[in-house]
Amino acid sequence: MHSTWVDMEIEILEEKENPFFERKEVKVNIKHLDAPTPSKEELKKELASKFSVDASLIQIDYIFTKKGIAESFAKVKVLKKKPEVKEEKKEAKEEKKQAEQEKVEAKPEEKKPEAKPEVKEKEGGEIPEAQAGEG
Repeated sequence: MHSTWVDMEIEILEEKENPFFERKEVKVNIKHLDAPTPSKEELKKELASKFSVDASLIQIDYIFTKKGIAESFAKVKVLKKKPEVKEEKKEAKEEKKQAEQEKVEAKPEEKKPEAKPEVKEKEGGEIPEAQAGEG
């Protein structure tokens, strides 16, 4: 992917604080005259400088370009802190696997397959019609 500088004008349409997720949810209109739709990376850099945060704290949900006009609409999240990579999930998965293996090993005696009823032949070597479909 090549990186080109796109001259863009960013207009904030809506800015909403979300204290529960510790982030701002922002909707922006981007004017990019004589240039293609900016990539997510280019938009991240612009928004990071605009909000004075590190680019890793910007998450772009989507960018839609309006047809026939050099304008795009984007929905963006500006995080307060970097999302934590949870190693607890990996540990929990390993514990779950181990528990399942222990269950399989601790299973009470295995079920024995049921014996099939024997098919009796008639004197002529034929199987009776009633018994033919059973086995």
